[in-house]
Amino acid sequence: MKAKVAIIGSGNIGWAIRKLLKDDYEVKSGDLRDGMDANSKSQVKEFLKDQSAVISAGPYAVNKNIADVASDMGIGYFDLTEDVSTTEYVKSKKSNSVLIPQCGLAPGAINICAAEMITEFDEVNEVLMRVGALPKYTTNEMSYYLSWSTNGLINEYCNEADVIYEGKKQKVMPLEGMEKLIIEGKSYEAFNTSGGCATMCDTYEGKVENLTYKTIRYPGHQAHMKFLFNDLHLKRNRESLEKLFDKEVPRTTNDVVIFFVKVIGKLGGVLQEKTFCRKIEGNSTFSAIQLTTASGVCGLLEMHLTEKISGTGFIPQESISWKDFLNTKYGRIYL
Repeated sequence: MKAKVAIIGSGNIGWAIRKLLKDDYEVKSGDLRDGMDANSKSQVKEFLKDQSAVISAGPYAVNKNIADVASDMGIGYFDLTEDVSTTEYVKSKKSNSVLIPQCGLAPGAINICAAEMITEFDEVNEVLMRVGALPKYTTNEMSYYLSWSTNGLINEYCNEADVIYEGKKQKVMPLEGMEKLIIEGKSYEAFNTSGGCATMCDTYEGKVENLTYKTIRYPGHQAHMKFLFNDLHLKRNRESLEKLFDKEVPRTTNDVVIFFVKVIGKLGGVLQEKTFCRKIEGNSTFSAIQLTTASGVCGLLEMHLTEKISGTGFIPQESISWKDFLNTKYGRIYL
């Protein structure tokens, strides 16, 4: 008998999750368009009746309600949020089942990968997590088209980012910390954005010297974003900024995801570095960001339902086995 899985949110990622899961599980999905309002706990409770797990693929603002109901009902809870305050709320809940927020690409797979690489060193000096969801081709000045949630993009560009600096957890400003990267001979830039570290700064404070997450973009993008967000102060009016982006910035499904982790540390008394880097493209069914994000949460769902994740209540990404994740039907796209 197939496990029953509910998906709340039927946007680009919610649709991709449903399509990936439909052959292996009994899946139902719903959102406002279907008459299911996740702002109502009573509606969420009715929707989750008889389900084994729920995946929230809606706006991060509805996740607290869904987590409340799922924890009370004792069913597995998964979300994709990059919002730190939402994750802190989920972390505080008690449940007889698992509560696993931040299950997508970044946060999500990037943290699982980095945590595995950390274990390969005796001492860790530097952990660099870098991810970019980029259009393959651009002609506009900011070298960017939309490929995922505008709401999520603006949130990570506006909120402070967590880092570990000299062994201590700190907050740094978004859109700062600019650096240049060269990957396979091509130049990129990367800068601070919020949420990508997930809970790693709590876990590794005092255990690694430096740990950062940054978003990868084509050169020149950060300067244009700083002008909009900081110089014009549009970050004070996120709703207007979101409407502006949705109206004026084209969307694309012709994209590529760059997934990059570098760890520097001592192994056998020698300072070494190890790098894991993948460029992941979409296919005729999914864009790259759909495929990587949906596969992240679907892989963890499979691990939960096959008892490859132990424990109950909040489960941090860095406690999950990267090898087990790659061995799932869905995690293989990161190989």
